[in-house]
Amino acid sequence: MDNPVLPVAFGIVSPAEWGRRYLDALRGSSKMRLAGVWGRSAENASAVAAKYGGITYATFDALVNAPEIDAILLPTPHFLHYAQTKAALLAGKHVFVEKPLANRLDEAMELKTLSEQRGRVLGVGLQGRRTAGIRKAKAMIESGEVGKIGMVVVMHGSPHVHLTYKPGDWETSEATMPGGILDQLGVHYAEVLHYLFGSVARVSGFVNRHISDYSTIDCATGSYEFTSGVVAVHAVHQVSAYISELRIFTDRGILQINRMGREVNWEAFGDLATAKAGAAGRQNIPIAGPEMNTSAIREELEEFAECIRTGRRPEVGAAEGIAALRGRRKRVIEPVGGA
Repeated sequence: MDNPVLPVAFGIVSPAEWGRRYLDALRGSSKMRLAGVWGRSAENASAVAAKYGGITYATFDALVNAPEIDAILLPTPHFLHYAQTKAALLAGKHVFVEKPLANRLDEAMELKTLSEQRGRVLGVGLQGRRTAGIRKAKAMIESGEVGKIGMVVVMHGSPHVHLTYKPGDWETSEATMPGGILDQLGVHYAEVLHYLFGSVARVSGFVNRHISDYSTIDCATGSYEFTSGVVAVHAVHQVSAYISELRIFTDRGILQINRMGREVNWEAFGDLATAKAGAAGRQNIPIAGPEMNTSAIREELEEFAECIRTGRRPEVGAAEGIAALRGRRKRVIEPVGGA
């Protein structure tokens, strides 16, 4: 099945908006080709097959057990990831699943073990580390260019509850998205922080649920202590204006990465009077490379295909998916009588 010359034939499950981003990113790829589609809406599945290629399957089981399918892509709701990934692995398929790997840590660890036992590649859709800005930050940190790191602050949020969700959506229920905005957005920077600074030694945090009418977490803050000695604060929300900002404070200045690597700035602090006056100024760092929602997706999916053909493990696989889950599964402290 794993022919090193032919493109990987993949099937995709329930390709809605994010699944179509997968398919748009893979247009013209010589490494992957769409071979099959299944979705709860037969009409949507047929439309996807007509636009992107492949054939439709009558059931999920028919797709994952089809001998002509090498791999399964799962851009599906979070609460389906565990069961769908497990079923595909048991059917002998390689699997690429959107973040988070599972809703529960024990389920994620089970999937990792199963993929290893079956000799199947398991990739996870956490492409943040692949963006030009995050790669540049990693290189600057490793070279010592930014100096010694003391503290990191992450702010990430979007007005999901006002502009995106509707009553009854799976994202609005704690039963189907128990981590709330930690699952939806927070997991991305949790993985990037792990990539940049290594393992987390301790973590704690606070959450609230008092702004929206939904049962999921609206806002959360987490404090991390890394084994490297770096400390970080991670704040995430789904109730206010959009923000995506990572600031790294060092003994030489501040390295700021905006919108998950779209822009990188450096601000040296200089003398105290200048710094207080806000006159030090920021220097834009030139970057080139993948972007979060387009070329970074193509890169992670094509790397997934290469891993299938060569037998190597993906850069963001089950281990990294589990590390991100650990990072966003904060030891939560809630206010008395709140939430």
